[in-house]
Amino acid sequence: MNKQNLNGIRIVDFSWVMAGPMTTKMLGGMGAEVIKIESSTRPEFSVRDGMFSIINNNKRSCTLNITTAEGQDLIRELVASSNVVVENFSSRVLVKYGLSYEHLREVRPDIIFVSASGMGRTGPERDLLAYGSLLQGYSGRVGMIGTPNPTLEAMGILPAWTDPITALWETTAILAAIRHWRQTGQGAYVDLSMLEATVSLLPEALLHAALGKTVPESRSVTETQASPSGCFRCAGPDEWIALSVRNEAEWRGLCRTMGDAAPAASPADDASRYSTKKKLNALVAVWLKSQAAATAEAALQANGVPAARSRNMGQLVEDGHMRERAMFREIDGQVEMATLPWLTEDLWRGEFVPTPALGADNDYVFGTLLGLSAKRRAELVEAGTIR
Repeated sequence: MNKQNLNGIRIVDFSWVMAGPMTTKMLGGMGAEVIKIESSTRPEFSVRDGMFSIINNNKRSCTLNITTAEGQDLIRELVASSNVVVENFSSRVLVKYGLSYEHLREVRPDIIFVSASGMGRTGPERDLLAYGSLLQGYSGRVGMIGTPNPTLEAMGILPAWTDPITALWETTAILAAIRHWRQTGQGAYVDLSMLEATVSLLPEALLHAALGKTVPESRSVTETQASPSGCFRCAGPDEWIALSVRNEAEWRGLCRTMGDAAPAASPADDASRYSTKKKLNALVAVWLKSQAAATAEAALQANGVPAARSRNMGQLVEDGHMRERAMFREIDGQVEMATLPWLTEDLWRGEFVPTPALGADNDYVFGTLLGLSAKRRAELVEAGTIR
């Protein structure tokens, strides 16, 4: 991979909350210049710690009031020298201000305009406001959980993994559009639905529904091609391990690991194990209650059994495998999960800089890029256009 494959690409970023900012963060890590359009009057931009700082690095910040005619003119000038626009407003916002795709392609005919929304920009529910947590319910994913479990956080509604999943689809769509633009000189309009981004991750359930079959629920319990299988409690406080035995070789590996605790009669053939899954799971659960999770994980893996212990975030950051692959990057003296989720053979995971202060790049954007004099910039600040 060319480490600077997005160098020379400029992105005007209107996005906020999570999915859009995660997308432009990754594109910035690949070399794109991301100019984030913000405003000092909006609290979501003023508070820049915590999650905001993690998903908004690799960008430049400029503050601009797009509700004013002068602010809208400045956006058009900026888009004229840019390649991509990313936005996730409700459907009518940019149309109202003359900054929709139809408006902006007049100043940049080959612009790549990516519009992300909860329900998509067409259809009877296009104007509904939606957040990732609600979309997970709409998508049918929550309906696959099965029996209510009070220990499962918010029954699959929270945390909202719809947002980061959407970010990966959005990044892929933008990279494809840029590649197409480089080959043909043509821009693109991309209508990305967070709902559809979520539904696309449920192919097996959709296939069952299309065939009129019962959609499987709670796959950690009803995994049909493995026995024993599940997530089991270990000896330490809140220690758990997941394992899945899918064939005779893995079953024999489990029995070797369990030693004297293994079943006296070993149903090595698949059919016998599947028919006694509940009993086998109970035996495994009893054995693992006396085992430290890390010890059990190492022993099971050494015997060819697919197994992994549950790690908390602190353990993950210190994990030797993750550190060797350079997943975590220290920025401004803090460890952040700030790298790209892939790497090259020389461990390159992107170029990363800290999140800028609000409006830190106003002089660069309005002075260097748009050519406004210091006097004119001061006038726009006084008028509330740059703010």
